[in-house]
Amino acid sequence: MPTRTIFQVTTTAIVLAFAAVPVTVVTTRTAAAEQNASYSDKELDIFTKALLQVADVRQKYSTLMQNAETKEQQAAIAEKANTEITRVIEDTEGLTLDRYTEISVAASNNPTLNQRIIKRVQAMSAPSQ
Repeated sequence: MPTRTIFQVTTTAIVLAFAAVPVTVVTTRTAAAEQNASYSDKELDIFTKALLQVADVRQKYSTLMQNAETKEQQAAIAEKANTEITRVIEDTEGLTLDRYTEISVAASNNPTLNQRIIKRVQAMSAPSQ
């Protein structure tokens, strides 16, 4: 992954995580996330793996969205992106959409948790030596 991409993923990791799920899911899970801000290293590793895959999907669809000529095209692209993002999350072993959303919301409200995830993003995004 190029250095520029690593930087973008790292600096926007939590924003992507939060924005990657439908708003209705996020709002219904906020209370649960605030109550349970303690997550194991293993669980955060799984979450971060999904987060990076979601970032790839969002990047792919971002370009398509920018090239859309009408609101209808944008809506169709957004729907496809949301479907693929949901599939990526649900296909990640050991993670559900609800748990992904819960961790995302908790990280947006907890700077310590946010930093734990950012460190994982950096480690997983670093080029292999």
